[in-house]
This record gives sequence, structure tokens and C-alpha cells, in this order.
Amino acid sequence: MTNFKLGILQDRNAFIVFVSQLLSTVCDKMMSIGLVWYLTKNYSINIVPWFLAVSFLPHIFMSFYSSKIIGSNGILKTVVATEYFRGAVLLVFFISMFFVPEKSTIFLVYLFIAAFLVGIGSSVFNPAILSLPPILVETEQVPALNALLDTSFSISNILGAACSIFLLNLFDIKALVMINAGSFIFAAVLQNKVVVKHSEAPIPEGQEAEGPMAVLKRYPAIKRMLMSFLFINLIFTPILVMIPWYVANVFKGTGSDLATIEGAMGLGAFLTGMFLSLTAIQVREDKRIGMIAIVCFLFGLFFQVFSFSKSTGEASFLLFLIGILSTFLNVQVLTYFQTALKEHEVPAIMVAVNIISAASMPVSFAISGILFPLVDIPRFALICGMLTMVSAFFMPSFLRVKPQEG
Repeated sequence: MTNFKLGILQDRNAFIVFVSQLLSTVCDKMMSIGLVWYLTKNYSINIVPWFLAVSFLPHIFMSFYSSKIIGSNGILKTVVATEYFRGAVLLVFFISMFFVPEKSTIFLVYLFIAAFLVGIGSSVFNPAILSLPPILVETEQVPALNALLDTSFSISNILGAACSIFLLNLFDIKALVMINAGSFIFAAVLQNKVVVKHSEAPIPEGQEAEGPMAVLKRYPAIKRMLMSFLFINLIFTPILVMIPWYVANVFKGTGSDLATIEGAMGLGAFLTGMFLSLTAIQVREDKRIGMIAIVCFLFGLFFQVFSFSKSTGEASFLLFLIGILSTFLNVQVLTYFQTALKEHEVPAIMVAVNIISAASMPVSFAISGILFPLVDIPRFALICGMLTMVSAFFMPSFLRVKPQEG
């Protein structure tokens, strides 16, 4: 079942993509956290939601164009080009910071313009990088490369915050912007060295790259999987808000307890991603839906148990397990989309995946902000877990239609 000799890191393409993504995601997370702290400290906490909204809006706006851009230029070329684009935007913003006074309206204008442009680049880059594994490695290694990419995001959540705090104590916000600009450009240089193993399948003659809705009309099963993915994301995100509440009100803990709990979830995600990428574990295509349902059921079960936790230790252990499940679930869902569709259709669905991933957090936070003052939070956590378990129970029948039958 497993074979460490087949570790995906031995593949040159996978290693280059992993290193480049690890570098850019850590630096991007570091800059994002630094900017939120900077805005909160020097302006107002009320500025932060607007900053996050400006960064998110391009993902909605570009959803009509991202798959067409990827289809016209190719997946790998789009990845490299958008890395250069984001790096160039941040480099220009870094230079402009020396010519405008801090704590001024013009500084905020420049920051919001830069955030919007970087968001445009990310709205194209994200679906492109998610569409990349099938053309870089052999089919049986696609899940391992997905796990490796997911691991880079897990590591960024751990290292990004620590590096941001450390560097802000030594330098100002300009340093974080410059480092992130350099990381995007360096990642592009590395990714230029990737050699595609499978030529990208051309779009059929007489057709153009389609958007998500056009592809979803042909594949009812894919549409149902996306609906399930959205539901699980909306249910999962409130736990990120619940953790600080539990630490302060139930565990009577401190900032170190909060860091321990969130670190445990990140550690579970990281270890699972590395394990899946360094082994040859395979989930058969005909078993993948069932496996996703089982993982969602366990996810809901641990969510319910978390609602009764009374100490930092209990919560850390449960969130460690939830971190494991979340990474395994992400890998299986991405592999399902990548292998169930024709190659030229994958970017369109990854545009939808990107929108769900980007939108679920602000939407879920907004729902949580409305409900938390009105409901008992432990009971709300219990209900979230129950809803997840119920949805997992019906998932095999809900997703029973094979993609090719659409």
C-alpha cells in the first residue's frame, strides 16, 4: 500500500514547484499578516475589512475571464506570468512607499490599488497552479503532488505569522512588501525550469476556453461535488472564530494557549500532507466518493467532540485530528476534479474551487459575526458537527452520478 521509494519529492518538477510555492506562500502570508497588523495599529481596525474586501473582489470579477486566460496561454505559462505580475506590482508599491507619507490617505489609496492588482494576479494564478499537477507528473502521482502543494499552504500558516512578527520587530512594513515581491519573482524564475511531462491538451478546434458555469452544465456530478465542497468550507470556517472564544471563555487561557491550539491543527495538516506526498498511497477512483464521505463524517464527529472540550490539551488533540482530515479531504477533492474532467476543462472548475476557497472565509465570518451574539457557541459548534455528519451520510447517493454520465 505504501512505498517510500516513490516519494514525490524525488520528481524534479514536483520539487521545484513545492520549493517555489513554499517560498511565495510563506512570504505572502507573512506580508498579509503584517499589513493587517500595520493597518490596525496605524489606522483603525475598521480599515481591515475593506482591505480584505479589495483583495477578494478580483476573484469574483475575474471568474469570468480566468479560465479563458489560462486556456489561451497554457497552464504553466500562466503560472509563471502571474508570479511575475504579482511580484512587479508589489515591487512598484514598495518603491512608491518611499514617496508618500505613512498614515496618510494617499498611502491607503496606493495600498488598496496594489492589493486589488495582486488579487487579479492571484485570481488567475490559483486555478492555474491547481490545474498544474496532471501535466507535471504521472497520473498515479497526482494525489501526492496535490498533497505536497497543500503542505506548502499548511507550512505558510505556521511560519508566516512567526516570520511576520519577528521581522516587524526588526524592520518596518516596507521590508515585508519587498520580501514578498522578491519571493514571487524568484518563484517564477524557479518555475521556468519546470519541464512539462504531458503536453497540454489543446482546446478542440472551433471552441474557446469555457467558464465554470458552461462546464458545470455538462457535469452534474462535478456541480454536486462543488456544492458539497462549499458546504464543508462554510461549516469548517466558524471553528477558526470559535477557537479564540474557547480559549478566552472556556479554557481561561492566554495567547500561548491559542498559539498551541492553532499550531496543533497546522501540524496535523502538515504531517498529513508530507505523509501523502512521500508515500504511494492510492485511493481507487471508484472508492474516492466513499472515502470523501467517511472523512467528512469523521470531521463532523471530531467537530462535535470539540464542542464539549474543556481544556487546551483536549482541544489541541482534536484540532490536530481535524487538521489531518482537512488535508486528506482537500487532496481527494482536488484529485477528483483533476482526473474526472478533460484536461482543458480542469482550469474552469479550479476557478470555481478558488472562488469557494476565497469566499468561504469572509462569508462564514460574516455569518458567525451575526450568529455568535445570538446563539450559544458550544451548541452552535455541536450543530455544525451534526450537519457535517448528516451531509456525509447522504454524500455517496448525492454524488452517485459519474462525471462522464453528465
